Amino acid sequence: MPAITTTALPKPPEGKTGWPWTEATPPPAAHREWPRITVITPSLNQDEFLEQTIRSVLLQGYPNLEYMVMDGGSRDGSLAVIQKYAPHLANWDSRPDRGQGHAINKGLRQSTGEILCWLNSDDYYLPGTLQVVAEALAAGTGAFAVAGHCKVVYADGRPSHRSVGGFEGLQRLLQFWKGYHMHQPSIFWRREVFERVGYLDEEQYYILDFDYWVRIARHFEFRNIDRELSCATRHADAKTSDDYVGYQRDLRSLAPRYWGPRTRPGYWRLRASLLKHDCAPYVMYAYRAASRRLKTFTPRPKPHSEFH
Repeated sequence: MPAITTTALPKPPEGKTGWPWTEATPPPAAHREWPRITVITPSLNQDEFLEQTIRSVLLQGYPNLEYMVMDGGSRDGSLAVIQKYAPHLANWDSRPDRGQGHAINKGLRQSTGEILCWLNSDDYYLPGTLQVVAEALAAGTGAFAVAGHCKVVYADGRPSHRSVGGFEGLQRLLQFWKGYHMHQPSIFWRREVFERVGYLDEEQYYILDFDYWVRIARHFEFRNIDRELSCATRHADAKTSDDYVGYQRDLRSLAPRYWGPRTRPGYWRLRASLLKHDCAPYVMYAYRAASRRLKTFTPRPKPHSEFH
């Protein structure tokens, strides 16, 4: 579809200004052929955030965009928001599904883009993101997947902050306990990756994205983009609103499936690294407790002998 301007879209809600309400990204240079980018937004009962998400995609000014919204049959105002922007969508649906992975896979089955991604309905892109990604993943660059930084914003008004993203290799990714820096809304990949890796694992809930990054990393390198590409919204109904407790629980319980056969040394090195990491706080606690006892220890006086 051609680049969309603010005048082509419905008016934003009262009081909404700035990006992506009253501002748009200028279209890129027209002298080159831009690769088609498919963006898929899975959604369920996110009308509070959905319109911002949709506008942040449509107002990228990107001239070869295929944008789909796959709603799971929301019972809030989401359907009205989707219908409001339907003329500018390549496709949309609003029927009960089997979850986030199923919704994204439905979009992937219909996708025709050279570059693919998904953007959750409570996140949004920053200006110029799709052009930057298209340049990084253009044919002939040798890049097949990219990862950028992400800005974390809070629905309750707390100050936002930058969350640095980047890929440090498959082995480092598997050692997520040392720090996990792959931010889903700032990750994109070429169709060749999808053709090799396939669809998302619909059985996964918390680690849907982690599972996919590992599967990609077994065959392709991610190229890092030193730029904030998206904003991730933290709110009470988010999947990670439990401060990532569920996410970390699933990562730990399912981690061995990614480590390879038990007969190989690599499996046991990863298990030992995880055990060492998890035990470190308790070892440090014991060390500090012992140190405190030594500092306060007073030797008992020796009894005097009756004989000299």
